[in-house]
Amino acid sequence: MLLRTRSRPRPVAGRYLLLEELGRGASGVVHRARDLRDGTEVAAKVLRGGDVDAVVRFVHESAHRISHPHVATPLGWAAEDDVVLIVMPLARGGSVRDLLATRGSLPPPVVGRLLRQLLDALVAVHGHDLVHGDVKPANLLLERAPPEPLHLLLGDFGVATSSHHPCPGVSGTPAFLAPERLAGAPAHPSQDVYAAGLVARRAITGSSPLLTLCDSMTRSEPERRPTAAAALRRLLELTGST
Repeated sequence: MLLRTRSRPRPVAGRYLLLEELGRGASGVVHRARDLRDGTEVAAKVLRGGDVDAVVRFVHESAHRISHPHVATPLGWAAEDDVVLIVMPLARGGSVRDLLATRGSLPPPVVGRLLRQLLDALVAVHGHDLVHGDVKPANLLLERAPPEPLHLLLGDFGVATSSHHPCPGVSGTPAFLAPERLAGAPAHPSQDVYAAGLVARRAITGSSPLLTLCDSMTRSEPERRPTAAAALRRLLELTGST
C-alpha cells in the first residue's frame, strides 16, 4: 500500500512517488519511483513496519557506495512515518533471474560477458574490504536487456559485511552459499567467488571452457578457489577479451 492522501498516492518524504512494484526480496519490496525533485525515474527498495533491526540493515546497505560501472550504488535514502526506502538507479532490463526465466539457459558468450562484468564488480567490492554475501541471479541487475549488449549491475548490499570484521550468524540465500558459510564459517570474499561460479554454471548451456573456470570457482575447499581478480584474468584468457 502506498502512502496516500485521500485516494491519491503521495510521495515519501515529499520527494519519491512510488509507482508499480518491480520485485520482492527478503529485505524489502522494490518499486519504480519518480523523484519529484528532478523528474527522473529510480528504483526504491521499501521497508515497512517497525523492525528496528531491518531499519539498521537498510541504513547499513545505503552506506555501501562503491563507484564502479558494474555496481548498483545506492543514491540515498529517505524515511517517513513507518516507511523507509533506499533509492537506487533503475535497472530497466530486469535481472539475470528474469533473463533466465524468459530465455532459459544462455549461450557461453553471453554467460562469459555477464561473468566478466560480475567478477569485475566483485574485484571492486573486495577491494573495499567487503563481502557481498548474497550473489545470486535476482541481485544481478541489467541496465540493458537483449537485443542491446547486456550491462550488469551487482545490487542489494543488505547483508554485505566487512571481510575483516564479519558479523556473526549466517545470512544470504542458502542455494548460493558456499558450504563452509552454510556450516557457520565467517563471511569471506571466496564465498562471493563461489556464488558467482555457481550462477554462471547454472546459466550456461552446452559445453564450454568456461565450465572449467566455474569448477575452480566452486571448489568445496575455499583456499583452492581463485580470487575474483584471478578468476577474471583467467576468464579474459579463455575468451580472448581485454
